[in-house]
Amino acid sequence: MLMLKAYAKINLGLKILSKDEVDGYHLVDMVTLPIELHDRIEIEVLPDNFDTIITCDDRSLPTDESNIVYKTLKVLNEKHPINKKLRIHIHKIIPVCAGLGGGSADAAAVLIGLNKLLKLKMSQEELCELGSKVGSDVPLCILNKPARVSSKGEKVEVIKTKKTHKVLLVKPSIGLSTREVYLKYDEEKEESLVNIDGVVEGLIKGDNQMVFDNMGNDLEKPAFSIAYETKNIKDLLKKNGFDNVLMTGSGSCVYAIIPKDKKTENIENKLKKMGYTVFVTKTLI
Repeated sequence: MLMLKAYAKINLGLKILSKDEVDGYHLVDMVTLPIELHDRIEIEVLPDNFDTIITCDDRSLPTDESNIVYKTLKVLNEKHPINKKLRIHIHKIIPVCAGLGGGSADAAAVLIGLNKLLKLKMSQEELCELGSKVGSDVPLCILNKPARVSSKGEKVEVIKTKKTHKVLLVKPSIGLSTREVYLKYDEEKEESLVNIDGVVEGLIKGDNQMVFDNMGNDLEKPAFSIAYETKNIKDLLKKNGFDNVLMTGSGSCVYAIIPKDKKTENIENKLKKMGYTVFVTKTLI
């Protein structure tokens, strides 16, 4: 049996540039950081008289053909026919529909794991190429590095960062559909104030203030109009002394960069009593 970690990510910046009217996808420019929060993936080769199965300890996550891991297996099988029966178990910790990239992380871990387990000898570049056929964020999760991601998500440029950050993650009970949030954005779109160049420069220099001054997410406002509870979380964090608070991805999770030496136990307990899912984690470099 092979066990792997599938790491979540947060967005320090998400800027929408335009929309491809042919396929409906939005062109974006964004900065993502992997974080320690992760799912655990177990891959086991079964005897030939078994069928390949996917299991998960989170009952809200379907394990039928709609699960991204099935799509991953299909894409991999087209390039490297899999002659083994497998059991793939997802120990789900990353909240779903949160903007944390959990599904993409699971898909990336499965590709990496099967490449090792089945001795397919694919390079990282080949893995990323396959991953892009599964989902736009999968190559990013395969690399698992701070990165600038552009176009429709297929262009990934690794950023050499100098600092890590402790992060408080808060997710309301409601999840958000990426498609629904983008549709709302198209209805209400406004001029972006997000400066991705500034975020990247700040990360490279290790200048936290430059990062904080330029970070932002163009999807916050449309997401807040769909799920007002998400805005409430952001407002509550700011009232409790967190200056750098942002929704990640298309939501509904909101995170706060934890200032050095700031205690979080009280706000964690308060948020949990309000019914929110709360994690304290840190970014990876």
